[in-house]
Amino acid sequence: MKNSLVDRRVIDSIYKDGAPYSSFGAYWRKKYGYKVFKIPLNAQFTCPNWDGRISDEGCIFCPSFARQFTYESFRDVMDKDVREQVRHQVKHYKEMGAGDKALVYLAFGTNTYKPLGELKKLFDACLEHKDVVGLSIGTRPDCLPDEVFDLLGSYVKKGKQVWLEIGTQTVHYHTLERIQRRHGFAESIRVIREAHKRDIPVLFFLIQGLPYETPAETVETARIVSALGVDAVKLYPLVVMKKTVLGKQFNEGDYRPLGMSEYVGLTADFLENLSRYVVVQRLSKDCGLESKLAPDWNTYRLVIGPRVEKELKRRGTRQGDKFNLTLSADELVPLKPSETKIVRREKQKDSKSVKI
Repeated sequence: MKNSLVDRRVIDSIYKDGAPYSSFGAYWRKKYGYKVFKIPLNAQFTCPNWDGRISDEGCIFCPSFARQFTYESFRDVMDKDVREQVRHQVKHYKEMGAGDKALVYLAFGTNTYKPLGELKKLFDACLEHKDVVGLSIGTRPDCLPDEVFDLLGSYVKKGKQVWLEIGTQTVHYHTLERIQRRHGFAESIRVIREAHKRDIPVLFFLIQGLPYETPAETVETARIVSALGVDAVKLYPLVVMKKTVLGKQFNEGDYRPLGMSEYVGLTADFLENLSRYVVVQRLSKDCGLESKLAPDWNTYRLVIGPRVEKELKRRGTRQGDKFNLTLSADELVPLKPSETKIVRREKQKDSKSVKI
């Protein structure tokens, strides 16, 4: 399996500027010399966990065939031809000063769940606009046969940027079962291997506050995705939406979402234990209020991001400060009994930031 595809020298320069974590925006600007923005696109995808291919129930947190549209500027055109959607969104974001070039973000549903010929026509149409430099494709890890990887790899060979955004949610199988994902973690490991063979970077969606998942398991998720060479992550709080299984559990008192301070603290823990060379694309979720039940705090990324940065500053830490998977060569020396007590005390101090 190839190592992460991100440029470590670029990330090192981000930290030299004093950044607390390696943000996607900073990474792109430094690597490519211009500012990029992502435009959401609705290509009318459904999901095999909704339409009966795998199940007809969906994940416990997902409403109506995995379609939730939270971008106000997008709602007027989301049912139009994809070329019109791209034209509208590029114009809108450029007028806002969002950047110079665009990545088309196939965001809603499982965006590789169509026949191969249809996928090619769609991807070709998305890439026609002169200001579009590539694709960012949200999908499930079990909807990427080799033929789809080969198709995506063909765009990379033509000089296009292609990112895969994988709805992994968690690395822990017991959680995947409880949230009704109906895939394991092995599928996500395969995605990293096959994508990296074709020089396609991989981003994992990861949710904080999943039912029955402990803070220690969340921290272990950061360590595992780092060890596997994942290129980027998006972190979200678990948002309870109306007309979902999770919404029913919440209304019946069977699920309690994280509070804002809990989420901020847990996200800081996650970043401390995430390799410094994993790019962070988001630290929270923008959510349509009309369909949200909980949490009762503002999950908007521009509200939560600064709070996470403030918490890291308070701790005096940055991304990756606690990421370590092995003793160093200098530490491969057995300790004397008197030295062991000192090491234990230091470990107890370090463990207090992650409470179970």
